[in-house]
Amino acid sequence: MASQESKHSAPIVDTAVALFKKNGYENVSVNEICKAAGLSRSSFYAAFSGKKDIIDYVLAKAKTDETTVLNHFMDAKNDFERMWILCDRYLAIAYRFGPQLTGALLRLELLGELDILKQIHSADDWFIRLMRNCQQTGVILSKEQAERMAPMGVDNVYQVTYDWCRRGGDFSLRREARIRSEIFYNVAPEFRWSQEQLDSV
Repeated sequence: MASQESKHSAPIVDTAVALFKKNGYENVSVNEICKAAGLSRSSFYAAFSGKKDIIDYVLAKAKTDETTVLNHFMDAKNDFERMWILCDRYLAIAYRFGPQLTGALLRLELLGELDILKQIHSADDWFIRLMRNCQQTGVILSKEQAERMAPMGVDNVYQVTYDWCRRGGDFSLRREARIRSEIFYNVAPEFRWSQEQLDSV
């Protein structure tokens, strides 16, 4: 990807995601993206080196959109909620892409053509620090080492996303990811979401 974000990055991403959802990631060419976005190939390649870069960009944006993250972090009641805010930013991408496109991308990752999980694990340091804080304050009751457990928690949500894709999105990804995360980390009962909160996502 270009060293600086191009003014065309956002429209290219929006156009590409729409085409990926309609026709399938593997069936969409750079030429088709350029035509649909009304941009030249040179404009495309000023922003991205190829289709894979578009997916990497979306995933990286989920971690680095610091203003949005900071605003939500300021309002969070505890550090497990901050872990959830980070997690939910990746779940939002799955919702944006939909179960079919997300599933297709996960299949491509299995073939070694994409690095989705690697991108998501780039936020592990944040999850580890937040989990340590949760253990110190009694929000998370598990005594396992945060360095070991936090990345496993990320993998746990990744597995839920895989199930969601496999089942065609027939359940609430956010609800199931939240329930499994609370169980996995052994979140203290008073910090778990109520049934009403679970039903609202």
